[in-house]
Amino acid sequence: MKQKFFSPNLDFFGFSASMLCAVHCMAIPLLLAVGTTGGIAWLEQPWIEAIFIGLSVGIASWSLLRSYWLHRYVTPLRIVAAGFTVLLVSRLVAHEWEPLLAALGGMTIAGAHFKNWQLQKKCTHCVLKSS
Repeated sequence: MKQKFFSPNLDFFGFSASMLCAVHCMAIPLLLAVGTTGGIAWLEQPWIEAIFIGLSVGIASWSLLRSYWLHRYVTPLRIVAAGFTVLLVSRLVAHEWEPLLAALGGMTIAGAHFKNWQLQKKCTHCVLKSS
């Protein structure tokens, strides 16, 4: 059975959440700088960022660890670890670097989900093909 990436599976949801996080991290500072979109300032609240990070950690943990136990490829776990490291560093650096590093971390995490999906798709001994 050929599995499409854009189907309801954990890697698709993880990829989507991570890319949404990356877009959020890049777009909000730009939109707020324009000044005409002052009504969206609530999107820069820490609880919104905590939701994005929490979703990303939860979905990545569930999807990537579950897949690792089946196909034993460590590459997606290394990629997601690098992404979460960049995301953590983004929280600790100067304000002007934070959106760029957070977006880079989000895109890296999304890349881990895409790589996991590719590996899962080509795995011949995996039991888990559709989640």
